Amino acid sequence: MNDSGFFSIQVIEKALDAFSLKLTNIENPVMADYKMNPLTARAYVCNLREHWFVLRKFGSQWFELNSINNGPRLLSDTFVTEFLHQLSAEGYTIFVVQGILPSSYADELISLCPVVPPPKKEQKEPNMVQKFFNSVGRRLGGSAENSDNREERDLAIAMAMSMEPNREQSEEEEQLKRAIAMSLGNSTSSETEPLKSSKASEDGKPELIETPILGNTKTPETGSTTPSPEQQRRDREKFLARLEQKKNEERK
Repeated sequence: MNDSGFFSIQVIEKALDAFSLKLTNIENPVMADYKMNPLTARAYVCNLREHWFVLRKFGSQWFELNSINNGPRLLSDTFVTEFLHQLSAEGYTIFVVQGILPSSYADELISLCPVVPPPKKEQKEPNMVQKFFNSVGRRLGGSAENSDNREERDLAIAMAMSMEPNREQSEEEEQLKRAIAMSLGNSTSSETEPLKSSKASEDGKPELIETPILGNTKTPETGSTTPSPEQQRRDREKFLARLEQKKNEERK
């Protein structure tokens, strides 16, 4: 090896020669069968610059033996073929290990008890609310993603605030509903003319009784107080004034 600890291909070939194994580049014409059907081999040695790793078959299963991983990685047969094509496209040099590999404990164990791949964790798709709050949290958390402009950030904040209960807004909406209901329940003529109701007098003739409009009146059945049209008009004016003030504040 050199000063950095890197083993050259000549050193690896010399080490494998002790087990009667040899390496042949898969691009060599004599390796055409292995290139067409990679699963017919038992092992591959892969190299890119100063990094080596191995694809090795134990029993009937393939594994990636790579120092950058936490341990052996189980590979499906389909993935082995695709992985080798990918490595070749990335510039790796791939060597086919030829010869009879010495028996090992891993071969015996996996032949008897094949490795069962861990079940894939089912990740539930987050609903729209979760996606939104995750987005808001990412944008407001001061992460490295600072590409969001100020307008998007302000929009996220506004949407988050709009999803929270707003007591003042609820009260204003309630007042608006009440004002609309009142305006629909009172005709124009009722604001200018007194209402008259008839009542039988003692001599049998109907008697006209004036019902006051200005001021609050009480309903005989319930005793509840109904705002006068003048009071209703004032309430509407106050509400519209507050609504206009709020719009002006939002524009600022």
